[in-house]
Amino acid sequence: MKKLICLLFVFSLVLGQEYKLKVSILDLSGEGLSSAQTNACFNQLETSLIESKRFVIIEKNSREELLQEQKEQLQGCFDEGCAVDVGKMIGADYLVLGSIINLQGLYQINIKIVDIEKGDVLDKVTTKVIGDMAQLLSGMEDASREIVRKIAVGSPIPVQKDIGEQFQGLEIFYGSVDIVSDPPGANIIIDGVDRGITPMTIDSLETGSHRMFLVYPGYETLQKGIKSEEGKTITISEVLLPKTGSLTLITKPTGANVYINNVLKGKTPFNISDLLVKDYIIRFDLKDYETVTRRLTVQYNEDITHNFSLDPLPGDISVITFPEKVNIRVGNKNYKSNDAGMVNIQLPVGKHKLIFNLKGYENTERFVTLVANEKTVLEVNLKKLPAGVSSNPDLGFLTINTYNLSAQAKVKGIRATLDLPVEYLELKYGSYPLRVFQSGFETENRNVIINKQKTTIIEVNLKRKTARKALRYSIIPGGGQFYAENKTKAAIFPLVIVGFATLLNNSYSLYQDEEPLISQYKLEYQLATDPNEIDQNWSTYQSQVNTVNDLQMQVMIYGSGLVMTWIANMIDAYYFSGLQE
Repeated sequence: MKKLICLLFVFSLVLGQEYKLKVSILDLSGEGLSSAQTNACFNQLETSLIESKRFVIIEKNSREELLQEQKEQLQGCFDEGCAVDVGKMIGADYLVLGSIINLQGLYQINIKIVDIEKGDVLDKVTTKVIGDMAQLLSGMEDASREIVRKIAVGSPIPVQKDIGEQFQGLEIFYGSVDIVSDPPGANIIIDGVDRGITPMTIDSLETGSHRMFLVYPGYETLQKGIKSEEGKTITISEVLLPKTGSLTLITKPTGANVYINNVLKGKTPFNISDLLVKDYIIRFDLKDYETVTRRLTVQYNEDITHNFSLDPLPGDISVITFPEKVNIRVGNKNYKSNDAGMVNIQLPVGKHKLIFNLKGYENTERFVTLVANEKTVLEVNLKKLPAGVSSNPDLGFLTINTYNLSAQAKVKGIRATLDLPVEYLELKYGSYPLRVFQSGFETENRNVIINKQKTTIIEVNLKRKTARKALRYSIIPGGGQFYAENKTKAAIFPLVIVGFATLLNNSYSLYQDEEPLISQYKLEYQLATDPNEIDQNWSTYQSQVNTVNDLQMQVMIYGSGLVMTWIANMIDAYYFSGLQE
């Protein structure tokens, strides 16, 4: 009996120490990263896991020594099947492997946690980091905390079987456990029984292996295997991991300052992790834009993206009018300048039309385009209507200005021809076709819109007619002369060309009728045998030849006359039209 008790005591010394899981990190793969950058990320992840003091970390050198002893090499091992084999060789409980992808300023970290005992992936850690290498290393540190949480909390920690449990009917012994947690006040549950809150010393805890849970609101539940030893008090001190989540904040436009509970954290686009699960007051500040404040809830183990559109601050227009007390309309709102002719108008970003009106003055429009928070001044001088102009509300006014002082205009609905320039021609509101013309100048046609009690001002500067354009028009006989306003020539050239064309057509038709008869008369002459018949047929043949030759000459003369007249028409249009090039 004494020998058995001594044996149990020896084993309890060996197994009574606090059990820590063995974790090793395989080489990370990097896409778009240099080998130095990838190694830096690996070292940061390994250091962070060591500093957590939650595991025994099998470092890279130790792992390679173990593999060399077993004559194995670790090259290109980036999948869970390979990781399970390696883990068994080096005696690890969990292996960490993964990759980092550089997406031009956005890094994606993908980590797999492989459970060696089960032979499959326990969980995954995926996170995104915006920024440079410093932010990426910080992201690796965040990933390490997530790995600690998923291993320590997401899977049961194995406890060693007490050798005494293999024997039945042995005497029961007791020990004590002193349990401390940070933060204190965590509920202690051992083997499914509530044993109080930390800090606490539990006496008379049966020796052997037990399953302990530490439960604290807002923190990860900690599962841990503990071992009680007879007559001893073991101390267990644990730091509880708070339940956290992440926020990704995006604004349009970007670059807004992000305040979390009134503390400046950075600029958008912004990602923050390891936030305690609770509500936060988020504020966005950006110059020339409205401040946005929102209450956001951080969800446990989630990265939630929120998008916000920031509204630009309105612009201010200081309007100065002459005369004073002018009515101003912007959209559906009305304003009025004061006794000093001033008024301040606040308008949103964009383009706006301002309409100014005052009895006895012309209605005036101005267009203003504002950017965010712009301060601008607009000075408007209204033009007084001349004496005698009607104030009929349905009438508008037309003013036509021109440098062509001999120009005239025709307005549809008005019989008289207007000598330009003309001012304040009264017309009922509506649309009017307008034609402005002057000898030696191109005619200009426009469509004029007349608005009620408003003056429409038209600036017309006629272009001189050119010989080059007359030449183009002369392709049609008389067209160039008509363009140059020479009506006589414009009539003569078409008449002459039509005459030549008519004669040419008649002569050519007769030629087509008479020319085939030559062959017929020639054959009759050749077949004649009587001398009188021979003489008569010869005479007929010669007469027909002369007739056809005369018709052929007429065709040539009339054709040449037609062509020469057409050419003369074009030469006259270019050189003798009196127009400049």
